[in-house]
Amino acid sequence: MGGTGPVAIIGAACRLPGAPDLEAWWRLLEAGQDAVTTLPPDRFAQAAFLHPRRGEPGKTYSFAAGTIGDVTGFDPGAFGISPREAAEMDPQQRLLLEVAAEALEDAGIPPGALAGSGTGVFIGASLTDFSDMRRSDIAAGDRYFMTGSALSILANRIGNVFDLRGPAQAVDTACSASLVALHWAAEAIRAGRLPAALVGGVNLLLSPYPFLGFAKAGMLSPSGRCHAFDARADGYVRAEGAGVVLLKPLAEALAAGDAIRGVLLGTGVNAAGRTMGLSLPSGAAQQALLEQVLAGSGVAPDRIAYFEAHGTGTAAGDPVEAGAIGAAIGRRRAAPLPIGSAKTNIGHAEPASGMVGLLKALAMLEAGRIPPSLHHATPNPAIDFAGLNLRVPTAPEPLRGGRRAVIGINSFGFGGTNATALLGAPPAPRARPEEAGGPLPPLLLSA
Repeated sequence: MGGTGPVAIIGAACRLPGAPDLEAWWRLLEAGQDAVTTLPPDRFAQAAFLHPRRGEPGKTYSFAAGTIGDVTGFDPGAFGISPREAAEMDPQQRLLLEVAAEALEDAGIPPGALAGSGTGVFIGASLTDFSDMRRSDIAAGDRYFMTGSALSILANRIGNVFDLRGPAQAVDTACSASLVALHWAAEAIRAGRLPAALVGGVNLLLSPYPFLGFAKAGMLSPSGRCHAFDARADGYVRAEGAGVVLLKPLAEALAAGDAIRGVLLGTGVNAAGRTMGLSLPSGAAQQALLEQVLAGSGVAPDRIAYFEAHGTGTAAGDPVEAGAIGAAIGRRRAAPLPIGSAKTNIGHAEPASGMVGLLKALAMLEAGRIPPSLHHATPNPAIDFAGLNLRVPTAPEPLRGGRRAVIGINSFGFGGTNATALLGAPPAPRARPEEAGGPLPPLLLSA
């Protein structure tokens, strides 16, 4: 299902590999930087779980990852949390609080301004690494162990700290989680059920167990990079980070004079249903979702200036997604559609990856540029780029369309839940009448 109607993004913030904020995120993308390294050695004893031979029981063949570095630093007093409780909190909770506060600041909203309002919180998340590692020593936990570990608290913690009275829920559809969270938040705003919503995604690599599981499934890239839409596609690289945006009805954002970063023109969610295997994608379902969101939003295929694909760099996923994008959009255009994936820069942030794609799209609209998609030397022979009318930019280029430009974002969960969003540029700012002159009030400083 999907909804229509414009929803404004009035604030955004992130903490991503190689990019501690939005400005650094765009600099990384525009420069074509590769932020994938290896997992920091202080996360856990990696030597006990690493083996070069694929298929080795209880081992992984790769710890290549896009990471944000230290995840222990946190100022609990800034959020009214005791040090004792903070020590029991999943670092994902702590990271989300910091990034949510930065998103409010980006929107020009004081932390207490939304207190008592019906603002909702929707967080895409999936993994419970923190609690998984703690279960080996349950006696070390105290009264805060359960609230510090539960996935639901990722959203509840934000609602509690900022006193938000709207729905607060964690959404888990695996890798599509944060874009699904965005859809449900936008739907509630379109229907008039919410005045605003904080929407985010988070992923931290704190445990060896997901590495072992994904390695056993053959999903991790032995070469340690995401080769999206390239002939070398051999799996993905895991990544961590967080992103949060603040949504508001477009009409209300315009009336309030908010600085609008972008406009959600349409979002949608569906599921693959029965496929050859639970984790195998459905091109028909992906195409149907794209066509539904396009029809509902009224956006013509030629208006889409770029498509930020899921683009994990897997042998099965890339041809299916490219086929769906080409059938729904590419073949219905005059010029080839540029597609790419931020996973080539930082790896796959799993449940946060849809938010990563959205933040890339926001930065592109603001800069009016398309950054290069990395690790693309030989187009995947399983993808008919010419027949699908698609291309992968490997050097920076202008984003065509000006304020009419639209960017699509895809996100797919390995259980079959698909999500798509269409993001447009903000409206031209309205001219404001000049204020009467006069002396400025005193500037008050305190410390």
